[in-house]
Amino acid sequence: MEIVQDTAAANDAAIRNSGRDKQMKCAEFQRDLPLIIDSGGSAEQEEHLRTCDVCRDLVSDLRYIAEQAKLMIPMLEPSPKVWEGIEEKLKREGLVKPVQARHS
Repeated sequence: MEIVQDTAAANDAAIRNSGRDKQMKCAEFQRDLPLIIDSGGSAEQEEHLRTCDVCRDLVSDLRYIAEQAKLMIPMLEPSPKVWEGIEEKLKREGLVKPVQARHS
């Protein structure tokens, strides 16, 4: 009976440890996400994508967001009046000092 309990305890520990390994692997994978999105990732990262629904969905969502963001451009540059208004407000608040012309 003791051997069966030891085996069950070992199996439980292995299951708990495998969950931690997967979480760590996901954390490592997600740490390198910018590189993975840009270049496709290493063979190990590609394998992780094939086996991990969470990371695969995350990469899919991020690629979708990036594609949709491209549709938002071109954005128009604000008029000079907007920039002048911002500059004046910053000067009034003392965050920007007016530029004084230098005389030679």
